Amino acid sequence: MIERTLGEIAKMLKADLSDDKFADIEIKGVSTDSRTISTGELYIPLVGDVFDGRIFIKECESKGAKAFIIDDPSKVNKTVSIPYIIVDDTKKALQDLASSYRNELDCKVIAITGSNGKTTTKDLLYRILNEKFKTQKTMGNLNNEIGVPKTVLALDEDTEVAIIELGTDNFGDISLTSRIVKPHISIITNIGDSHLHNLKSKSGILKAKLEILEGMNEDGLFIYNKDDETMAREIISFDIRQKVLSFGQNSKADFRIKFEKSKATNIAFSRNGDFFEVPLMGEHNIYNAACVVMVSEILGLDKDIINDGFKKAKSSQNRTELLEFAGFDVLDDSYKSNPQSLLAGLSTTAMLEGYNRKIVCLADMLELGANEKELHYQIGGEIDRNKIDYALFYGPLSREMYEASLKSFPSTRTFYFENKDDLVEKLKDLIINSSLIFVKGSHGMHMEEIIEAIKYFKI
Repeated sequence: MIERTLGEIAKMLKADLSDDKFADIEIKGVSTDSRTISTGELYIPLVGDVFDGRIFIKECESKGAKAFIIDDPSKVNKTVSIPYIIVDDTKKALQDLASSYRNELDCKVIAITGSNGKTTTKDLLYRILNEKFKTQKTMGNLNNEIGVPKTVLALDEDTEVAIIELGTDNFGDISLTSRIVKPHISIITNIGDSHLHNLKSKSGILKAKLEILEGMNEDGLFIYNKDDETMAREIISFDIRQKVLSFGQNSKADFRIKFEKSKATNIAFSRNGDFFEVPLMGEHNIYNAACVVMVSEILGLDKDIINDGFKKAKSSQNRTELLEFAGFDVLDDSYKSNPQSLLAGLSTTAMLEGYNRKIVCLADMLELGANEKELHYQIGGEIDRNKIDYALFYGPLSREMYEASLKSFPSTRTFYFENKDDLVEKLKDLIINSSLIFVKGSHGMHMEEIIEAIKYFKI
């Protein structure tokens, strides 16, 4: 984490201290959250339309904060005694401090974005690179204009590799965060339908994701998935100054892979005779793992180290994770949903063997833009009645999936619900010994609540 004197931080921000006599105070770490602030940290209160972190300054002082940043000293409680740095905008100060700190770090930065697979790729890459280098990564889902600066400021000065996830809701988001992290290697995992409500089309999504290059020097490396239709078709139309490499099954990919057979709970692929196996499910994860192998080899790791790292891998929570309960299993993919990841999850569900009954519980895919109803309807029509026994749907948009499913499913095998309690009761009626339940929906639909409701269910 950042460790500087208060005076040094003020210089990094080109800002003034409340009193120069406090310049030598040692700061260890930065926090924007009064609930988790630790002794010795600098508190940066964020101010929004419905939230004002400035009201918690006194609380942060009582918890051990050494100083804070403020945009308007008149808003500070008169009983506060710790010093402060005066800025125009506290959120921008957080970003500027992270950018300045990044300039002082001597580490290789790998930035990852994409519609799907960012977190899995990040976690796998961390698992492997940490075998050889001191490596740090984005914790959780801190991938926006606030989370990315906090990630940078949490990096230790002796970190050798930093793996940082960049997310986007709109144009300009990744441009900002890329300029903060200044990556040496930038990765786009794929282009899906997420955030169509703002970015309008897959071409727009690609354009927004390619902002990841804006913080890179010309000697940087850009890596993308050659099997992704949008990127394979459109990358050539962009003026990319950095070196470009691709991965995939495509015959023109620089890092060409071949899918291999493995047990249902693993994925496997090969590259030039080298075989790799990862304890994750779903063909989509082969691409995430292939990208990891490619980057790892570029950084000098050999096959044995990579495979040792893969053996220790496990799914991130709520991301295609097989949970074993009493008499039935749940394939938990409830963290987020879009057409590409949902189809991948359905494919994985169909592929898994040894079950007497397969049930899917699906909720709305959010942020898909103007065509959201059509996209839901298309997915509903692709659920295979020969591979899925029952389909349960929840949420207003999921009614479209339900209506489409009726074209192939009898009405006794597909059901729509307006509330989760009713869905849970129906699900309990359908679960038999050795059932597999696939649960998926956008994060805002909170489908993890379905899993919590059935985890102790007795058949």
